[in-house]
Amino acid sequence: MLTFSAGAVNAWGFLSLGGVFTSVVTANSALTGVGLGGADPKLGALAAVAVLCYVLGAAGAAWAASHAPRGGRLGPVGFLLLELLLLWAVVGWLLAVHGDPAGWERTAMLGTVAAAMGCQNAGVRVALGARVPTAYLTGLLTGAVAEAVTARRVQWPALVTLTLLILGAAAATLLERLLPGAVPLLPALLVTAAWLNAHTRTGARLGP
Repeated sequence: MLTFSAGAVNAWGFLSLGGVFTSVVTANSALTGVGLGGADPKLGALAAVAVLCYVLGAAGAAWAASHAPRGGRLGPVGFLLLELLLLWAVVGWLLAVHGDPAGWERTAMLGTVAAAMGCQNAGVRVALGARVPTAYLTGLLTGAVAEAVTARRVQWPALVTLTLLILGAAAATLLERLLPGAVPLLPALLVTAAWLNAHTRTGARLGP
């Protein structure tokens, strides 16, 4: 659910929030350099906002983890709650402006969803101890290819994760064409479902 939602958020950021991504820091950093070089300053500025807000979201999740009880680890309920609040804030904001945000509002929405993606990646890494990312896959794909060549072993989890990200982006693109303005609902609902699942599991473990 998290990977599918990340694909949807990245597609929405690219299609509707200025042509940059929300969690692909490598690409956004390169675009920031393009802007600094004078080719497209506006695009570079948007990419810089996405990178900065991603960092702030990751830092927020990491800070919460370091101040969490039970060994200083933020459980999935915690970081998913932070992420879904950010995503639902964008949904509500978009409804308030009737699906047509102004320039600065579009930039603020980009920053908010980028922060949500930073929160997701840091939360998965810190709270779950997972090395498999859900919103950026360059390292994952590189490792899978290297493993296939050197060890003759297929990393199926990596391929499934990559496929889910692509499907999430495809679903968001189709939804944008059919129901413009409804795309942010998709990741918000998916992350909420993930939070409810984590909340239920946590309650079951703590129950009698």
